[in-house]
Amino acid sequence: MRSSNYLRQAKRRQNRSEINQQFGFSPDDKIVGKDSLASVMDVTITTIERWIRDGMPVEQRGDQTHDWIFDFAQVKHWHQQMFPKE
Repeated sequence: MRSSNYLRQAKRRQNRSEINQQFGFSPDDKIVGKDSLASVMDVTITTIERWIRDGMPVEQRGDQTHDWIFDFAQVKHWHQQMFPKE
């Protein structure tokens, strides 16, 4: 029997692939919003905010009138440098 955590992660992966297919997302696209980036990276918004403080590249910082914009290729490159697979 699979753990509930495994099942939640499987559901997230399924939802993420459906979102990617629905919107035609490719890894080279710009991502608008912390919540979208968190969904694609499969982490929480709190983790995204911590990564921003740690120096994750941001295309445009958000405020009351502008959305956060991230270049996914740059974010992936930064993430691989900060958290190399062992």
